Amino acid sequence: MLAQGKAVGWRATTVSAAIGVFALILLVGVNLRTPLLSVPPVLAIIRANLGLSYSATGLLTALPSLMMGLGAWPAGRVAGRIGGRLSVTLGLALATLGTVARGVWPNTIALYVCTAALAVGIALAQTSIPTLARQWFPARIGFVSAIFTDGLTLGETLGASATAPLMRQWFGPNAWPAALLMWAIPLTAMLLLWLWLAPPAPALPTMPRSVTTPHAASSASARSERSVSPWVIGAIMGGGSVVYFGMNGWVAPYNEALRANAMTPLALFAINAAQLPVCIGLTLVAQRLAGKRWPFIVAGSIAGASVVGWLVTPPTLEPLWGTLIGGSAAAVFTLAIALPAIFAHGARVARLTGASLGISYTATFVGPYVGGVLWDWFHLPWLAFAPVLVASVALLVAALLLPKRPADASDSDSAATLATLE
Repeated sequence: MLAQGKAVGWRATTVSAAIGVFALILLVGVNLRTPLLSVPPVLAIIRANLGLSYSATGLLTALPSLMMGLGAWPAGRVAGRIGGRLSVTLGLALATLGTVARGVWPNTIALYVCTAALAVGIALAQTSIPTLARQWFPARIGFVSAIFTDGLTLGETLGASATAPLMRQWFGPNAWPAALLMWAIPLTAMLLLWLWLAPPAPALPTMPRSVTTPHAASSASARSERSVSPWVIGAIMGGGSVVYFGMNGWVAPYNEALRANAMTPLALFAINAAQLPVCIGLTLVAQRLAGKRWPFIVAGSIAGASVVGWLVTPPTLEPLWGTLIGGSAAAVFTLAIALPAIFAHGARVARLTGASLGISYTATFVGPYVGGVLWDWFHLPWLAFAPVLVASVALLVAALLLPKRPADASDSDSAATLATLE
């Protein structure tokens, strides 16, 4: 059992309790990605079975990003009102129901509706984790956020790599409903584990009362919160996401236009395989880097230069550029997810997270789509990557606008929170 202490002010009192909560957050991240990334490996089978057009197929792949973008905005307010623990519970429950329903009713309408529903559930749970990182581990926000990102990355890798082989081995070569449905099993187990083991995390007031907190510390915290905009954090998150998803979405068509199809599998593998070691490596130093500008500046510069390199060098170098692109995008998301909890406090952490993720996922939906439109209009394949280049520039600009992290942010906020809760 986890040492829970007072129901209104939980802190890890033992190493084993802290490790238990870290593991719980990691597993939540895994289960927030497996149901989404289980679709691409069986997408061709779904399209053929349901008779979907290419436009409808593209909408199905983009729908989760759109719904997570739209859902993140209200999710932040919900998490602020009802508390992060309950928000994650509701998010996991909605994601589980959506995953079950689209496997039980394998028709076009149900597939779209249930995919949208589970994406909203994912938005609700994902938006709440930074709030919990601030409440449970105020001095380890960067580390906890990195652990959560590790879970998301593991879930992406697991869903994308294991769905098709398990479908063929357990259910048959074309049993896509069963392949999607099977991910509801670990989701259900995760929901039960969360209900059993997650420490208490009640809703926090919008502005904690500084009962025992020094006035100077409270003023510094308030100033830091006023100085950051969700558009800045959203541009950082969205820049990294557009780079990652834009490259993944257009590598195959681009190589087909260049008659370099043989490079596509290796290039896509490089983009995605580079994520996991970067995320794990950053976990060890995330607490030192969280909230600083220069890692985003370096990552954005590497991403932009690598996209240019991709376009101007022979296709044989795509694996090199893909490794740099995937690694830089992973670094951005790993460090950016901690920003709301660093620059805000109380219920505003959830609202800032929701607004930032809303901007990020909306950009992720719009960016690749605009790339396709540009290609259609001008018949130039490289224009599909124009939004990726714009995203890398936006990432650099937003990183320069990011306010300096206040040295006393964690300590002052922790004291203010405890004073309010007690």
